[in-house]
Amino acid sequence: MYLRKIMLSGVASASLLFVAFSSTYGAPIESSNQDVNIQSEQTERKTSVFPDSVVNIVDVTNLRSGPGLEYEIVGKAMPGDTFPVIGLEGDWHQVSLSNGDTAYVASWVVKIENPIHFVNIVENTNLRSGPGIENKIVAKAKLGDSFQILATEGDWYQVSLASGEIVYVAGWVVKTDLGDQISKPKVYIYHTHNRESWKNVASKKGTSYDDPTVNITMVGTYMGEVLQKRGIMSIVSKIDYTEKLKAQKLSYSLSYSESRKSVKKAIEDQPSLSYFFDIHRDADVPRKTTTVTINGKAYARILFVIGTAHPNYAENKKLAEALNKRLNQKYPGLSRGVLSKSAHQGNGEYNQSISPGSLLLEFGGVNNTLEENLLAAEAFSDVFAEYYSSLK
Repeated sequence: MYLRKIMLSGVASASLLFVAFSSTYGAPIESSNQDVNIQSEQTERKTSVFPDSVVNIVDVTNLRSGPGLEYEIVGKAMPGDTFPVIGLEGDWHQVSLSNGDTAYVASWVVKIENPIHFVNIVENTNLRSGPGIENKIVAKAKLGDSFQILATEGDWYQVSLASGEIVYVAGWVVKTDLGDQISKPKVYIYHTHNRESWKNVASKKGTSYDDPTVNITMVGTYMGEVLQKRGIMSIVSKIDYTEKLKAQKLSYSLSYSESRKSVKKAIEDQPSLSYFFDIHRDADVPRKTTTVTINGKAYARILFVIGTAHPNYAENKKLAEALNKRLNQKYPGLSRGVLSKSAHQGNGEYNQSISPGSLLLEFGGVNNTLEENLLAAEAFSDVFAEYYSSLK
């Protein structure tokens, strides 16, 4: 799993927090009113696996429920067995089994077969030493040039030159035969109540615990990062709706109207988007209700909220129920279920009329911690990636 511990300076009430950093073409995300494509900055970069890659088993081995020897054995594989690859986590390949389940197999007992793909340059461009415009220019490419793809990293392709040298080219100056699976975003993550925080971080203001920096936006940011690692390109909105409403002298009750504008603009800019996740933190619910322990770790539980005040809510509910079932199968007790709310019980719509792939997700409550929420975000991303792969 990818969860990382780092110190967050300036937050005295939380000495150790789990934080995800992301970048747009190599630049760190700032806390500003903007939407950004998520591409992880890591010491050890993770490359994507081609959608039609296959592993060939070369030794008798165990198939496991997760990427490590400590995970449960769920099956056996024999030399000569082959499995489609759907993900890569460290030294472990996530593979699809014939019965529709997924499992993990160690990289040291397989040979990977990657199909040969090429990029075709569509405008004069630079070739760089790494996946980002901050990296050194090592060569030039002109319109019509073609290079074999070795791997993908975010919006960049790792390619091989005729000399054997390995370089990177930006995805927006090439055409490939890989289609939408590599280059177009599918998930939009936003935070209508973006300053929602936790008791161990923020002081109570009115009826809520809010913080301008350490808040639910960090959970959505991390979710986008994990989805990216799983090969699902995501856009995470960092818009501070609280500040926008204040600047316009508008009531907090108009938060969903403001976030709806962002969702519609995202769809206009990126028609490939299919899923829209509005990430929230639940209210002052007892900790015993919003927390579950799985393998010795405390997770913030997730509640799916479906607004029924629009005619097509059944499609949103269908998606929520499918993910709820998968969550509790793989992470028992992580989901609190699916809650339907009418216009008499709240907003009643929650921007879900925009798309059948639109969901509101309540992560834990004010009595949980950022660490517990990030564990839940990672688990949700894991399950959603498996769900998404099952649709292909």
